[in-house]
Amino acid sequence: MAVSAIAVIAPLDGAFSEGSADYEAVTSLYDIPDEFVWERERGVTHVYGRRLGGAGRETLWMHFLAVVPAADIPGRQPNWQKWGFVLIWIPKTEKPQTDNPPPYPAAAPEKTYTVAAIVFEPPVETLQRLISFGQSANWTDAAVDPFVLVDIALASWYHRVDDVAWRVTHLVREDEVDIFRRTGMLRSTDDAAVTDLDLHRIHTSAKNAIFMEEALRAAIRLVDLAVSDHESLFHSTRLRILSCQARIKNTVDLAFHINMAHDSAVNLEHSRSVRLMSILGLVFIPFSAVTSVFGTQFFSPADDGRHMQVSADFWMLWTTALPLTLVILAVWCATERREPLKWPAPARFPLPRWWPEAAARKGMAAARGSGGGMLAAATELRNLGSQIV
Repeated sequence: MAVSAIAVIAPLDGAFSEGSADYEAVTSLYDIPDEFVWERERGVTHVYGRRLGGAGRETLWMHFLAVVPAADIPGRQPNWQKWGFVLIWIPKTEKPQTDNPPPYPAAAPEKTYTVAAIVFEPPVETLQRLISFGQSANWTDAAVDPFVLVDIALASWYHRVDDVAWRVTHLVREDEVDIFRRTGMLRSTDDAAVTDLDLHRIHTSAKNAIFMEEALRAAIRLVDLAVSDHESLFHSTRLRILSCQARIKNTVDLAFHINMAHDSAVNLEHSRSVRLMSILGLVFIPFSAVTSVFGTQFFSPADDGRHMQVSADFWMLWTTALPLTLVILAVWCATERREPLKWPAPARFPLPRWWPEAAARKGMAAARGSGGGMLAAATELRNLGSQIV
C-alpha cells in the first residue's frame, strides 16, 4: 500500500519570534486556516478547530499553552510553553475500474489519505513520539486513520504537563519545608528567622500552581472538544441510520398496502365469479323446480300421447313440501333473531319500617324516580357490601 505522510517542524509565529517570514511561508504553503493564525497571535490557551475544504480536504488544528517553572534561582520567573498542531489530510483518488469486473463482488478497498502534520515549536516529548512513530512499523496507520497523530499529540502533551506539574509540586514542597523550619524558630530572637524569608519565591510558587491549573483546565477542555467532535460524527451517522429505518418502515408499509390491494383485486375477481354463478343459478332454479315437479310420479302421459295426465294424489306433494319449507324458515328465523338470556332480577323482600335498610331503599327509589338511578344503585351496592363485611 502506497502512503504519503509528512511531518513539518515549523517556527513559532512572527508575533513571538524573529522568523516571521518562515512562519508566513509555512502557513501559505499548507493553506493553514486564518483562524489558526489569529488564535496564535491572540495567545489562545485551548482551541480545537476543524474545517472541511474542497476535494475532501480536511484541516484540524489545536493550540497548547502551559507554564514551565524556571530553575531554583533568586528572582526566578516561569517560562511559557506555547505550541500549535495542524493536521491536514486529503483522500487519495481511487483507481478506475477495469472493463472486466470479477465474477464475484470484491471487498471495498481501504480508503487512504495523504497526511501532513505541522507542529509549531513542539515540546521535546512530542518530537520524540513523532520520531518513534515514524520509525515503527505502524507508521502507515496514519494514512488510514489520521487521528492517530492527534492521539500522539495529546499523549505527548500529557507527559509534558505531568512533568511540569511534578516540578511545581517539588518547588511547593521546598517552600513548605522552609516555612515549617522557620515555624520552629518563632521563639528565637534571631532576626534572620524573619528577614531571610523569601516571600517572592512563595508567591511565585503559588502563581505557578495557578498557571498550571489554567493549563490543565485548557487541556481538559481541548480533549472534551475532540471527543465532542467525534461524538458529532457518530451522531450524524446515527441520524443516517434513523433515516434508513424510517425509509424501510415506509417501504414495508407500502409493500403491505400493495399486497392488500392485490388481495382486494383477487377477491373482487372471485366475487364477480361468484356473482355470475349466482345469477346463473337464479336463472336455472325455476327451470329446475318445474322440471322436478313435472318429473314426479304425479304426472304421466295421457292415452292420446299429446297431453299429460295429473294424478288425483297431486295434493300430497304440496301438503308435504309446504309445511317442511315453513318449518325450515321458522328455524332459520329463530336462529337469526335469538337474543342472549337475561337473568331475572333478585327478589326483594319487604322490610319493616323500623329496619334501617328500609329507609335507605326508600331514598334510593326516590332517586331513581328523579333520574339518579345509576348513582342510587351504586350506593345500594356499597351499603350492602359494607354490611356483609
